[in-house]
Amino acid sequence: MSQISDLSKRLGRARDLPSVLTASHDAFDGIRMAIRGRERPASGLFAALVMSAAAAIDGRDAITRAPSLPLSAMRGDDGVQRAVGAAAGARDLAGELARLAGLLAGRLAEAEQAAVGRGDQDACAKAAACAREIHTLLAEAAR
Repeated sequence: MSQISDLSKRLGRARDLPSVLTASHDAFDGIRMAIRGRERPASGLFAALVMSAAAAIDGRDAITRAPSLPLSAMRGDDGVQRAVGAAAGARDLAGELARLAGLLAGRLAEAEQAAVGRGDQDACAKAAACAREIHTLLAEAAR
């Protein structure tokens, strides 16, 4: 089972706002780390990967501004680093990451609706927009 799949399962199992925010933070970081080092200018996926990595950083940064994010979520867990371990082809990787980003966008949209505080709502909305951008870029690139 890939580490990207593990991130998807954690995101799917998250039940309250702090756990959704934590899993989202890790998912954005996992997307970033999975792309890192695979952005080859000669590949037809270069632009989509670079833009997705930038959106993953923006999404992770948006999550860090959520008041309900537990401080422990920003500890730099090794679990995120493992997301680069899978030796998948670039198109396969793009497809996996697109699916993760789609799930991420949905969970963050749900969290935005459920959040009580404006800071959490704004963070979730901004992060969900980043996840939708990643999904669109990578779903197209995976075709």
